[in-house]
Amino acid sequence: MPVPPRSSLLALWIALWSVTAHAQFLPGELMPVEEEEQEETSEAAPAEANRGPNDELVVRQQEISDKFRRLEEILLRMAELSAGVDPRRAALLRKAVAQSKDRLINVQFETLVSLLEKDQLSRAIENQGGVREDLKSLLELLLSEDRGRRIESEKARIREYLKRLNEIIKQQKGLQGRTSGGAKTNRLADEQEKLAGKTGGLADDIQRNEEGGDREQREEEDAAESDSKPSGQDKERAGGKDGGQSEKETSPSGDSKPEEKSPPEGGQPSSGEKSEGPSQPPGQGQSERESGEPSQPSASEQENPARKRLEAARQRMREAEEKLKEAQREGAVDKQEEAIRELEQAKAELEEILRQLREEEIGRMLALLETRFRKMLQMQREVYEGTVRLDKVPRADRAHSHDIEAGRLSGQEADIVLEADKALMLMREDGTAVALPEAVEQMRDDMEQVVQRLSRSLVDPMTQGIEEDILAALEEMIEAVKKAQQELEEKQQQQGPPPQGEPQDPPLVDILAELKMVRALQMRVNRRTDRYSKLVEGEQATSDDVIRALKQLADRQDRIYRITRDLERKRNR
Repeated sequence: MPVPPRSSLLALWIALWSVTAHAQFLPGELMPVEEEEQEETSEAAPAEANRGPNDELVVRQQEISDKFRRLEEILLRMAELSAGVDPRRAALLRKAVAQSKDRLINVQFETLVSLLEKDQLSRAIENQGGVREDLKSLLELLLSEDRGRRIESEKARIREYLKRLNEIIKQQKGLQGRTSGGAKTNRLADEQEKLAGKTGGLADDIQRNEEGGDREQREEEDAAESDSKPSGQDKERAGGKDGGQSEKETSPSGDSKPEEKSPPEGGQPSSGEKSEGPSQPPGQGQSERESGEPSQPSASEQENPARKRLEAARQRMREAEEKLKEAQREGAVDKQEEAIRELEQAKAELEEILRQLREEEIGRMLALLETRFRKMLQMQREVYEGTVRLDKVPRADRAHSHDIEAGRLSGQEADIVLEADKALMLMREDGTAVALPEAVEQMRDDMEQVVQRLSRSLVDPMTQGIEEDILAALEEMIEAVKKAQQELEEKQQQQGPPPQGEPQDPPLVDILAELKMVRALQMRVNRRTDRYSKLVEGEQATSDDVIRALKQLADRQDRIYRITRDLERKRNR
């Protein structure tokens, strides 16, 4: 049964986007697929001339509901067709349908139709926003196949933030040393002011890129919020105008301990975090409407923890600046120390986000590799079975059709080579594994040999032996990838403290998996050496095929030695 191409899923995305775009009742053109329906109903125009505006809205809302119901059916059908060769995509499509059922999107559409029929427009408008948010969430899930590029972009931004933050920390420590060392306070105050602005600029960039918005707008919202609350917390603030978000998070004594429980990951507040706003649900991605809250997410749910730390550090810098202007050297040193602590916490938050992005990237890549290896295994089994079947035909009975069939198998093997090239491209782009890419490359060389031998109608035991090695290699790779996925899931479930020191991207597979792959490569060389030895009569090989195969085997042994040396020297890090 044919499998829907990627373009089919793209068309599905477009269809869902269309439903999302039409879920809001605004004047505009209908979908092209509706043009025929409009033409068919044009004859009934006189009868519909007396329709009111609400009747038209009911019709359009019902059309959107019907489209979404058909879309769900298509999702399930595509999941069935993709399950055999692309289980990851099938799982994604099933997850989309399950999310639609959980959020009762079809029921929400029916409710909208009922409200419009009853002319309850205000309630329809309120419910409409919720449906649109659910549809957008569903669209984002279907578009997650392109998440890889977005992860790489996010990682690049986080690394740039860390680079700028490390420079700020370095400068702040230098200022603190000069402050305690007796440098002129007026000059130090000017430098502290500039560094506070630099810190605020980094916080603005994080908010703009990761949260959307700017600090000035947030400060205005915070100021309006603080006006409605007791102002006793602000009495001991030297820089009250610039307190912003950090003023609400700092105790009256200036101690920043309440922020020690800042969430460690992803910009989501932890369940134990104290804030002046309403408490947020602990799980990321939980719908607020499902928990009884308004559908519009609150500001605190979208806040990036590193940005909050930077805002707090900026406030401490402002306070240190005021102390320096007043020549209060000891007080300035204390505030600078608090600023450094906030900066270090911001750095830890960014490093945690970077680690999570890398783990997500590894998980996606392992899933892609497993899917591709399974597809290659299925294709290779078909070629192997065809080779064995042709070899059972006696030489005297082989006709031209035998050569044609062998050529067809050669073409199928060439298709498997293309799949191996795609897998190699994925691993080379990652660049953190050594033995696994080498195993794929050696397997690809074996496939090339099979392509050439089958093109010459060579279906003898030597060809079959190479194909058996390819099958064994694919099974070993699938097992290694599954093991790596399991270890990654266990690691993500462990809520331990982040590793100390400079963060390093974890490799695609760990060193133990790499060593097991090296061992498998060596065992394959040993078995093939033994197999070739049985084809040699006397002390030296005379057959051109055997001589060529032995030379390739010697080259393979050298490559195994080199990757073992690379692993020993940790060149995969």
